Amino acid sequence: MGIALTAMQVDVTTRLGAHAPATPTGFPTLDRMLNGGLRSGTVLAIAGAPGVGRTAFALLLAYMAARAKAGVVFASASLDPTEVMARLAARALHREYPDSHTPYGMIWSGQAWQEPATHRAVADALETVVKKVGAQLHLYRALGLEATTSLAECAAHQCSRHERAALVVDDIEAFSAVGDGAISHSGAANGSMEGRVSAVAYDLRRIADQQGCSVVFTTLARHAEFVAPPATLAGELREVPDAHNEPGELRMELYVYKNRVGEGGVVPLRFVPGAGLFEEPKPQP
Repeated sequence: MGIALTAMQVDVTTRLGAHAPATPTGFPTLDRMLNGGLRSGTVLAIAGAPGVGRTAFALLLAYMAARAKAGVVFASASLDPTEVMARLAARALHREYPDSHTPYGMIWSGQAWQEPATHRAVADALETVVKKVGAQLHLYRALGLEATTSLAECAAHQCSRHERAALVVDDIEAFSAVGDGAISHSGAANGSMEGRVSAVAYDLRRIADQQGCSVVFTTLARHAEFVAPPATLAGELREVPDAHNEPGELRMELYVYKNRVGEGGVVPLRFVPGAGLFEEPKPQP
């Protein structure tokens, strides 16, 4: 039946005048493209090839949102909470002890705990992570092909407790769609990989709208065209070829190809894979 514009006027005026503060991403160029950062009802889609750092980038966005005092859920079907903590600790370790050269794999496997030279530093890094985001960042270990209903419940819980909330979903290929709730529609949406990924993206769009949270999700580059329609901003992580990299780091770009709230373009990034660290490189003098 639709909604008359006269009815919409009041709702639009109310919403435009009552925006909650934006949640910074920690990347100045990306925040500028988002007009300040992640906002209620926005959906940020991050695509990329396998191994390019999509998970690390999404986890860092979750961490920075939690640092900004938003209630955050990081949901993944492939990462257990121990690995997530190891990744966050490796980032803190790299920032506090840049010469340690301790990748998150050594922390996750326990090797770094057994080495006297790194044990104390790793313990300090874990303490730093808990101190900074322990009360704000929540980890959800999903089952393979779990329905997005559980993600909606996670988002609703954070929205009920915090003025600002964010749902960060790693690899939406690992989830299945609910669609409009009808079994027949749900089955049709999940009938193919492309259909399922597109339907999950639309489910996440509905979660952002209905719960009033921001949503970030990652997907494979080959599925970018299927997830772009419901996204507020969609970008693809790409390695910069022939870049002059320091040992252990890569030059990356987040190529923003869709943005409903601002400009498109490129976010330059420096990536340290072992530390799970992304940052915008400092301008050259």
